Amino acid sequence: MRRFLLFIVMTGIAVFAKGQDPHAKGIEQMMIWYNPALKTDTMPEAHVLLHKVNYPGILSTTSKSITLELVFERNIETVAAVPFFTLSAGINVDNASNNLMNASSAMLALSYALPIDYNDTYLALGFQGNYSFNRVGNTGYNYSFPANFDQFGAFNWALKRDPLGSGYNMGYFSFNAGASVFRTVEDQQWYIGFSTRYINHPYTEWDHISALPTTFGMQAGYTTAINETTQISGYGNISFVSGSSSSVPEQYIGIRGIRKIDVNDSTAFHLSVGAGISFHQALQPNLQLQWGRHLFAGYLDLNLPLIASTGYKRSSYTLLYRYDL
Repeated sequence: MRRFLLFIVMTGIAVFAKGQDPHAKGIEQMMIWYNPALKTDTMPEAHVLLHKVNYPGILSTTSKSITLELVFERNIETVAAVPFFTLSAGINVDNASNNLMNASSAMLALSYALPIDYNDTYLALGFQGNYSFNRVGNTGYNYSFPANFDQFGAFNWALKRDPLGSGYNMGYFSFNAGASVFRTVEDQQWYIGFSTRYINHPYTEWDHISALPTTFGMQAGYTTAINETTQISGYGNISFVSGSSSSVPEQYIGIRGIRKIDVNDSTAFHLSVGAGISFHQALQPNLQLQWGRHLFAGYLDLNLPLIASTGYKRSSYTLLYRYDL
């Protein structure tokens, strides 16, 4: 009942929230935004994320996200692997300084995972709906942006939805879907996912000049145990626009080492250190600490040479908290 009431509250907030595309930095924790079928375990979770980017001399952006993932499965004691449903809701809010941008996300998703063998291998299918508002530009200020500016961040996504920067606040609904195959056992976990967004080609500008093209994404991850206390994990995501040769695909890969540290005979915590790279944008070292039901994570963006070579550097960090319900 507690989980159900929490989900109702989240859904109620989502009705009045706003939305756009996912661009979460803690991508391995926020997979459900990219692919509604990428809930690869039966642990219900809640996530809170804060992402701050400063573009010196120009502007700054702030992104805040909250996500709730609830799992429903049949209680069949005689079967090791059982089907399960995942119901997810999320809210994302993006703002830029000087009121240049105001965009955010309201997401509701449902997925179904079906075991396809007796070794905990699943096939999952998910559907996601996003109701979105987007306003960018037309503030009376003049901005000069350097080359390679924020190619995959919140500001870039907002401009793609309104290329003219009209300053109008536009709302639209998008329909998305995804599929995945995954396996989760104690000493090994892996997943492969495929997703598509904007199946309904929504209009996002006041004059309906163009509709958003369908985008596609692929996700993959693998975690294995090195010994009883240490694991190593790798993961990646790529997304691209259909029929577009000029659009640079978003590509992200990461690796992480996870160490279990015993405090006493009954208490332990997990410490992980990793690094991810967003091609054409930044290197991202990160640190995570999991204690019981709580996980804390921090991510720092370091400019890649492609951006630094323009003579312009940005600063960015992300804080993430996860609670296992």
